[in-house]
Amino acid sequence: MLTALRIQERAHAPEWSSAPRLRLLPKGEQLRSDAAPEARRTRFVRSSAAAAAPVLVAGRDAATRAQVRGELGELMPAGTRFEELGTFWELLARAPSSRMVILSGEVDELPAESLLHALAHRHPDLPVVSLEFAAQA
Repeated sequence: MLTALRIQERAHAPEWSSAPRLRLLPKGEQLRSDAAPEARRTRFVRSSAAAAAPVLVAGRDAATRAQVRGELGELMPAGTRFEELGTFWELLARAPSSRMVILSGEVDELPAESLLHALAHRHPDLPVVSLEFAAQA
């Protein structure tokens, strides 16, 4: 059910954007061979404040959170800080000072889709990804 995150270059990126996009792939699926070399060369430069902000991994199930954290740890730059959260109040308190939020499932019996919309409404500039919602689509 869980998917791995991989970086893939846009086939036709806008002129003003050279940023890669993240695409959810089923576990074990590889990128197209023509996209992989560009993805490996992509490097991000962040300010020290943004780099110090943690990536929040939220979900009810601790084992699923740990698995998602492990997969993200392999994909994201070394030194990326992660925090695992299991309750809604922790998520609301920590979200404003985080780099992004990854929802691995429901939190406090609130569906991941509802959490995604609530966080997007409260913090429109905060990237929020629901792996549960993406897996259902």
